[in-house]
Amino acid sequence: MKHLVLGCAISMALLGCATTETVVFDANNVSEVAESYSQIQWIDVEPTKRVNFSINERNQKYQFASGISPIAAFNINTQGKDLDLEIISHFKKTVFYPNAVLLNENNQILKTFTTEDFEYQHAYGLDGDRLTAEVTIQPVGEQRVKLLLYTTPALIEEKSEIMHPVKLDAIARGNYPPDVPNPLIPHAQYGELSIVAKVDSAILVEEPLTVSSTDTAHQKFKEELAKNQPVLEKKELIPVMGTSLAVASPATLSAEQQQFYLSSIENAVKVGMLDKALALLEEAKALNVEGAQQVFVSAVNSK
Repeated sequence: MKHLVLGCAISMALLGCATTETVVFDANNVSEVAESYSQIQWIDVEPTKRVNFSINERNQKYQFASGISPIAAFNINTQGKDLDLEIISHFKKTVFYPNAVLLNENNQILKTFTTEDFEYQHAYGLDGDRLTAEVTIQPVGEQRVKLLLYTTPALIEEKSEIMHPVKLDAIARGNYPPDVPNPLIPHAQYGELSIVAKVDSAILVEEPLTVSSTDTAHQKFKEELAKNQPVLEKKELIPVMGTSLAVASPATLSAEQQQFYLSSIENAVKVGMLDKALALLEEAKALNVEGAQQVFVSAVNSK
């Protein structure tokens, strides 16, 4: 059973009204544990729509290989168009760290979402701290897709780091963030989540399934940094009495080297590696790289 609360979210960019639907799950028999996809109670979703919901003790449970978990299950109408799907889990005092399975209407698995597929997004504007994953689906004809959200016993035992509100406030004011430890938020069996399902006939997708992955972005950034960093370090080393000392002088940095710092700071923020971005910012300031602070603040505000 589900209960719906409909609302209207005004988007200044779209100059239109996108429906927001709140779903309250109420399983017929919460003590029973489903063991096959055919036993799951799927909730129909029509795009374009944002669906807010809780996963709690009233949700249906499913037996996964990793253990039993409460679930949220959606049957999404693609309308025969490319579907942009976003999964969001909101940080409160705890957070539900999701895994997910994407299936076709015949319950065949199209895609699995693991821990690495969810990216941390810091609070900005009306959006609080959250975990997100996105996928674009190219359906076959009018085929529907199913989304099954759950967590694992191992994930429940862990914690996730979020950016301290004091740091966010300093960045928003254009100041250097203070050196305070970031909070660690415990994972939980229950939590507050949303999904956003959008269709747009103008979207062209060459691959049927593509998903944004924090780890993939992080790895690409690290590879780019590693590829360029040795060149920079080699130019900064000067032999002194048989040893090599790093000279932190603005005169040793060429325009290319200064641009390396600016680009690296921006890219680190873009892929969510804020600690690395802050470390690069400190290095850049010590070397008097012009515009480093502005690049960092602009990158954070654009996320």
